[in-house]
Amino acid sequence: MQRLLLIILCCFVFVRLSYAQTELTGRVYENKTNVFLQGVKVEDLKSHAVTMTRVDGSFVIKAAVGDVVIFSNSSYLPDTVYVANLNYLQVFLDLKRNMLQEVKVTNQQIKGNAGFSAQPDVGPLGSHAITYQRDDTGGFKGGVNFNIPDGQYTKRKHENAVTENEKQKEQIAKIFSAANLKKYLPISGQEMDNFIIMYMPDVKTYYSAEFNLVAYLNASYEEFNKIPVEQRQSKELTQLKGN
Repeated sequence: MQRLLLIILCCFVFVRLSYAQTELTGRVYENKTNVFLQGVKVEDLKSHAVTMTRVDGSFVIKAAVGDVVIFSNSSYLPDTVYVANLNYLQVFLDLKRNMLQEVKVTNQQIKGNAGFSAQPDVGPLGSHAITYQRDDTGGFKGGVNFNIPDGQYTKRKHENAVTENEKQKEQIAKIFSAANLKKYLPISGQEMDNFIIMYMPDVKTYYSAEFNLVAYLNASYEEFNKIPVEQRQSKELTQLKGN
């Protein structure tokens, strides 16, 4: 009877240990900066189990020794890891370089100047104020049009530009709020306030084609860390920088 109980106990311990060792845990960082990476896809290519990294870069996924796990994100180069053991894993991903994708255009896609700016009409002696009249098919039908500028056009254009600029500033302020940046940066309080004041980009910078939020934050945070910690956390920091 005692032997039977011992066998049952050993089987129970073995099953418990086996179950406890079917999870792979770890954390994903951005290479060189060591910033936690949230939203990285973690997939076991054998079992097809999938999870995402949390705010602090941590993850837990069902896995076994011998499996292959891939870490991927649209902003970073993927990394593949062979699971040699189930010890705590640290993964470092490299930021992607901006790459232009090749665009193929077929004859069927070129219809009615689709995707292309229409060339402005030119009238007598190259005039844009006086142009030749056209019919519904675009052919000339005789006579001319007089394009009289609207005196309110420039004013409306300016007002629209100002409104759009304010909307863009509001969007940048939402992105560079303490509540949002804490997802990317391990700072808070006065230190976070100082970072925002010093590194919030202007509209031209933020909406440029080359702007990458993660890369910008990493570079700014690296520069910010060069400032002594007591100054980074001081209310006078932004005043000192301004002077």
